[in-house]
Amino acid sequence: MRSVASPAWLLVCVLVGGCRPGRTGEARQVVPELTMEGVRFSIERGGQSHAWGEADRLTYRRDTTALAAEGLSLTMSGPEGEVRVTAPRGVGIAADRRFDVEGGIQATRGADSASTASARYEATERGPGLVSGSQPVTVTGPGYSLAGRGFRLDPVSGQIILLGGAHLVAGLPVTP
Repeated sequence: MRSVASPAWLLVCVLVGGCRPGRTGEARQVVPELTMEGVRFSIERGGQSHAWGEADRLTYRRDTTALAAEGLSLTMSGPEGEVRVTAPRGVGIAADRRFDVEGGIQATRGADSASTASARYEATERGPGLVSGSQPVTVTGPGYSLAGRGFRLDPVSGQIILLGGAHLVAGLPVTP
């Protein structure tokens, strides 16, 4: 259940960590804003592909490192299977390693899914950063539903902490 939500936030890590400001010695004659449509990306670590995805539209400001993305999707490969994450839009600052996604985030792995309205990824001095959300979050699967008023997620460990109390409903009918 914990790893269901973690890949949703790895998308944020990917988008924030993958774009850096240009080198100071580069010529500044290039257009400061780049807009790309139908962007496909993959994330590799140690020569192995860990994730791949698409953005319908991605805008990057070279002068401020601001990012704006629409139609985000990410598929992550992990020991517990593939996880698919979607979000309608996101904005952030690559240099600050900060990214906000909004409009309804959905993460699914097999029959389990997690959803929330918005979330923020922020880098920390140690490790890849943390993901948090102050909007309600719901995790559902065969026979259960778990809800909280907000959350904090460590993307590396996959540990999610529901804030403001949690409400678990177990023994729900399982639909085929």
